[in-house]
Amino acid sequence: MAAILLSMPQGFLPHLARRVCGSTRAKRCAQTVRGGGIANANVSARASSGGSGDSAAAAPWTGDGIEVASENQRRDLAVVLVNPQIPGNTGTIARTCAATRVPLHLVGPLGFDLTDSQLKRAGLDYWNSVCVKVHDDWGAFHRYWRDDLGAPGRLVAFSKFGARPHAEEGAYLPGDWLLFGAETTGLPDEAHDACTASGGVRRIPIDEEHVRSLNLAVSAGVGMFEALRQIDGPPQHFPPRSDAPGSH
Repeated sequence: MAAILLSMPQGFLPHLARRVCGSTRAKRCAQTVRGGGIANANVSARASSGGSGDSAAAAPWTGDGIEVASENQRRDLAVVLVNPQIPGNTGTIARTCAATRVPLHLVGPLGFDLTDSQLKRAGLDYWNSVCVKVHDDWGAFHRYWRDDLGAPGRLVAFSKFGARPHAEEGAYLPGDWLLFGAETTGLPDEAHDACTASGGVRRIPIDEEHVRSLNLAVSAGVGMFEALRQIDGPPQHFPPRSDAPGSH
């Protein structure tokens, strides 16, 4: 099972420990977290606060410099939410990342507390299957990406003001980091500029006569699956399920 790579408020740690480690070991596991990192194989903690962080159970590093929680996580794609405001959206995106094995980065300031009930309802059951890293602000994330990791891959932004459509062939390359901005304000200027100078800014075309923009969780899902389609190539052919409608 993949680990959580997550920096959380102290009050949430005992609850997280119960969910991940089981009630009989919750107290001991929570104490391990408070001490600097969860030693349990399911969880490791490493904070990003202007750079690197120390942990008693630091996640392994791959040869290309991407930090991952386990062998189950993809190393060729990452999703970054910059200043997300609505906890339900972040929880839903975490669920999608768990389903696709794509690591998730949260860039503060966040518009909610990580103990928020909506966040937990939308994604907590899946936190132990997604690699999550929390960064204090854009500067901390960019230093982590540029200095700590050596700029591994491109930064690709999604915005309604993007110059190129999201589904254009060749839009994504292995190693890309997909960036999505806040629900209310989009990406900050410094993030937008960094993406413009790196992998570009993509737009998901919609009819704007009645809708200004797509929901953040929908946009992240659309962008993530299109990037995976291009990176992975044609889908593999599997035999249909015998119990599926229309299989006979």
